[in-house]
Amino acid sequence: MIKYFNIIQALSRSALITPNEAIIHQIERLKESLEKDGYSKEAKSLEGLLSSSKGSLEMSPSKIQQSFVMAGGEKLTVKTAIPVDKETSTPLAEIFFPENLPLEMPLFDENIQIAIQSIVNEWMEFDKLLEINAIPASSCLIYGVPGSGKTHLAKWIAKQIGMPVVLARLEGLMSSYLGTTSRNIGSLFAFANKYKCILLLDEFDAIAKLRNDPQEVGEVKRVVNTLLQSLDSRHERGFTIGVTNHESLLDPAIWRRFDIQIEIPKPSAEVMVHLLKKFITPLEFEDSEIKFLAWCLEGSSGADAEMLSKWLKRTFVLEKESSIISVMKQFALLNSGRVNLVKRNIMLHNDEDFIAMLLNDKTYAFKQKDIASLFRITPSSLSKQLAKFKDSEKI
Repeated sequence: MIKYFNIIQALSRSALITPNEAIIHQIERLKESLEKDGYSKEAKSLEGLLSSSKGSLEMSPSKIQQSFVMAGGEKLTVKTAIPVDKETSTPLAEIFFPENLPLEMPLFDENIQIAIQSIVNEWMEFDKLLEINAIPASSCLIYGVPGSGKTHLAKWIAKQIGMPVVLARLEGLMSSYLGTTSRNIGSLFAFANKYKCILLLDEFDAIAKLRNDPQEVGEVKRVVNTLLQSLDSRHERGFTIGVTNHESLLDPAIWRRFDIQIEIPKPSAEVMVHLLKKFITPLEFEDSEIKFLAWCLEGSSGADAEMLSKWLKRTFVLEKESSIISVMKQFALLNSGRVNLVKRNIMLHNDEDFIAMLLNDKTYAFKQKDIASLFRITPSSLSKQLAKFKDSEKI
């Protein structure tokens, strides 16, 4: 080995330009082995490199400390042991590697897509930002209604950055044993800080359930303090994403810990149409039919659009001759929470009012010929029905 010590020394020097705990530990092991075997000169050489490296780390943040996600920490592998709850042995997190993360960003309005892309671009241009001491945001809170694609979005961001995800649901960290919840949170963050990863905290509002119990006041304070300290410790070690359906339930001090806060709204009419076209494949529908489906789901989530698409696939396999109107009446009956109450009542009880509501809708701007096609009647028959309807209103 001494024959090649010059190469070993050069490798050690290069590694210590951007050190982490694992690198320092291995070089210290090498130094101790050299001392044990009587190679004191070589051991002192490595000791000098280590001292210099540690000194520079203490004097000012090194590049690697600043580029915490891109270079710091050990590499996660499928063999990495995941921390567990000591009382129940339940894993505190799941690991998702880049190859298993989603390729496509969820469909959102253009302004939201641009904002999200800007976060990714910061990490893509990390080196340029580092040159002017402007490191990317290290934490992001994604909030909005259930089923809007928040967790999918967080995973997609991780895919773009090229990092594995350590996914923990805060609900899963909570324990009935005194002090165990705080210990689980500490163990989770210690694990995430050790490795190159993105920490994804799902169901981030779960802590609010504790706050509603007057018997848990002391425990809540401990848990909140642990969470705040853990978020602070993570600030210079990795990227953290929190996901919640109920942002108003979060402690204000926790809310402020996130550099970026993104609200994901319910899909607009345009986005809902695109979602349905995507989910409904390989079934084929006319544009007017897709627009009608979007009208039925107005105010619903992307998850509802996916659920409706699965419903349609099953229905049209079993009932090929069904009209889309009759199918959506069935859907409205069996999925009352997914269809607006006013629309559902009119859809189910009066076709004339149903047609009138479609014609008067300004968002979707249905034409008479489109509505005639939906109800499987001729445009002239529809016109006669509308004329009778108008005449009856005059009486």
